[in-house]
Amino acid sequence: MPLKIELKPHESIIIGESLITNDGERTRFYIEGNVPILREKFILREKEANTPSKRVYFVVQQMYLAKDPTPLHPIYLEYVRDLQSAAPSLIPFIAPINENIINNDFYSAIKNAAVLVKKEEEFFGKL
Repeated sequence: MPLKIELKPHESIIIGESLITNDGERTRFYIEGNVPILREKFILREKEANTPSKRVYFVVQQMYLAKDPTPLHPIYLEYVRDLQSAAPSLIPFIAPINENIINNDFYSAIKNAAVLVKKEEEFFGKL
């Protein structure tokens, strides 16, 4: 069964390795096949990755979108180490992300990374 996507005017979506931005009108389309998809509310652009947890989120997002996420693992580990040093109180929120990555469940890893970002904002304020 195809996935139905509705985009608001000027809303973006990533399908596979392509960023698609809607024009000025609402649109609907259907996607068949097995390809990573990220709606705009889940997309974090590199320039927005300005905190330790957002950097973790960004690299997890890149893993989800990559054909081969293996080269991104060292970067992920570096960002996690930086986060653990900067904010030890966030360590409990990293474990579920690690488990998702070990199990190659990158979509769930993105969801757990979003929780991590939210907790960072609760603890330290929004940047």
